[in-house]
Amino acid sequence: MANGKLLKEYLVDENNGYLLDSNNNGKVIMLSGKWGSGKTHFWKNDIATVEFKQKLTLKKSAYSYVSLYGKSSIEEIENNILAQIYFNAIGGDNLITKTFSTFTKYSKRYGNLFSSFDFSKLAEGLEDEQKDNKERVALERLKNGAIICFDDFERKSKDIDLNDLFGFITNLTIEFKCKVVIILNDDVFEGEEKKIFSNVKEKSVSKFLKYEPSIRYLFNLIFYERREDNKKKFKYLKLRKYKQIILKTIEETQELNARIYIQVLDNLVEWIKNKDKSDDVLRCLILVNINFILYHMIFSTRQEYVTTENYQGINGIGETNILQSYKYQIDGFLSRGHKFEYFGHIPELDTFEKYLVKLEKNTTSDIEINFIQNNLRLFKSAYFANKLDISKNVDNKNFNKINNFIETGILINE
Repeated sequence: MANGKLLKEYLVDENNGYLLDSNNNGKVIMLSGKWGSGKTHFWKNDIATVEFKQKLTLKKSAYSYVSLYGKSSIEEIENNILAQIYFNAIGGDNLITKTFSTFTKYSKRYGNLFSSFDFSKLAEGLEDEQKDNKERVALERLKNGAIICFDDFERKSKDIDLNDLFGFITNLTIEFKCKVVIILNDDVFEGEEKKIFSNVKEKSVSKFLKYEPSIRYLFNLIFYERREDNKKKFKYLKLRKYKQIILKTIEETQELNARIYIQVLDNLVEWIKNKDKSDDVLRCLILVNINFILYHMIFSTRQEYVTTENYQGINGIGETNILQSYKYQIDGFLSRGHKFEYFGHIPELDTFEKYLVKLEKNTTSDIEINFIQNNLRLFKSAYFANKLDISKNVDNKNFNKINNFIETGILINE
């Protein structure tokens, strides 16, 4: 069973899901995973669904999702949470955070977040009383097992001290009995913040969950995402008949990255409007696209320069003078800006690391060694292209169309 499916059952199972169980109020959950593995996509599409939010509303509880990206203070985060919960409670969708004070203004009634705050001066007048009523509604929902999700932890502003942030989160759980979910990448912090993070998370986090989806699970999660403008339609409905070749090709690359999948699928939607839709061409487009995303390299065919008889593979293993073998590619790469020649031979070794070791072992010149080390991205791209034989069964005309489309982003109709 895919890890994503297990996590979904564990967190939001209708009978005893962790997030719906009031016994878990006041706990902090950390959902971690590798960069690009689709954690946010998984959370928004498989966990924090419309149905899930409706269940919380029926319990007179609430849900708030906060991206820390762009937030510069704890007060800004407080206001964002409060506004979301209030508008959720009244069925609104306009998050005007400027009309609210912070939690701390009213926490004297509902639990003190920061004991050092001065509560002696409370605003008076009708307008402030209206704000008071709005915040009262939000705070009551907050105290009733609300779920607060913090995302983009690694992108928080440097103006927000990590200790203060964890202090705020801890107080949400202690004073308001919220369930807090933290979504972040593996090994997110460095230096002094890494030390602080390691120390604080052990004291604050109740449950550690690892998101490790399979390629198939992550792909399906993205492929069947519903359109924002029409909840009844899937975003990539036009690609449904090509799904198997798309998934099969992505599995060939072994790339697990939600952003890559989305970019590939978006380009495919554009391509199938009026271009060759054969499996071989679609496979080629997917591989060229992924190679470009990973290494920012684009191919051109100049087969007249090198023939099979005098050139036995991109790896150069067993060949004389690897530098000479790559001369055509580097010349083309420099003269046309990020382009180099592709000759369609497949390396024998199963990983780039093994290929590189043997490559350097068969290279005696310091100049050639330096050349390899200074152009690793080029060699990785060439290895990827040749290992997967990206132009297999695709003629030069279609191959060049694909590369031009991926490089420029514009699909030219002829």
